Amino acid sequence: MQEIKSIIFDFDGTLADTWPVMYQACAGVFQRHDNREVSIEDIYAMAGPTELQIIERHLANREQVETAINEFLADYEQHHEELVERNVAIAQMLSTLRQAGFGVALFTGKSRRTLDISLDKLGWDVGFDKIVTGDDVQKRKPSAEGIHQILSALGWAREQTIFVGDSNDDMQAGEEAGVRTFAAQWMAVVQDKHYRIQPERIFDSAEEFQQFVMERLTSG
Repeated sequence: MQEIKSIIFDFDGTLADTWPVMYQACAGVFQRHDNREVSIEDIYAMAGPTELQIIERHLANREQVETAINEFLADYEQHHEELVERNVAIAQMLSTLRQAGFGVALFTGKSRRTLDISLDKLGWDVGFDKIVTGDDVQKRKPSAEGIHQILSALGWAREQTIFVGDSNDDMQAGEEAGVRTFAAQWMAVVQDKHYRIQPERIFDSAEEFQQFVMERLTSG
């Protein structure tokens, strides 16, 4: 069996579902400052840049951009526990993989500030080897820039590293990086159920994925 030593995870839709709190906080900002109703579909259409960049680029009331960003962050933090599930299976999987000696990194399109809030609220005792956010790359997903940054910084072997995500952009980034790529479809809401670039395998539960990689843990 192909050995696996290191795992790079996407965040939203893979390790946590922060779309509900992100949407509520974003919608509030556009309502208050632009008197504009935005749907979840509108936010999906704006997605790609970080949450803060979405506000910066799309808020019509330019004088209120900084205020709106600060309000967004406050709302995101205030309502996180209410709207984002603390998934026990995900927390257990991360802890088990860490204890087993796997390298674990994070590559997300989120902003560093919102990710920090989410990680604090979720309370995982993981200690990621490296985190690359949307603020840390010049090109967002589907570019593989973030994966390349992680591999380079940590000296991880490409052939012993896998990438796990949930979206078409994740599948494309993994292929571009030349790493084995897997799809997570274990969240209640899955961003993409059908992929233009097929992952090596699709997992319906975190437990199933954990078992798969544990069986491929190198003894060396």
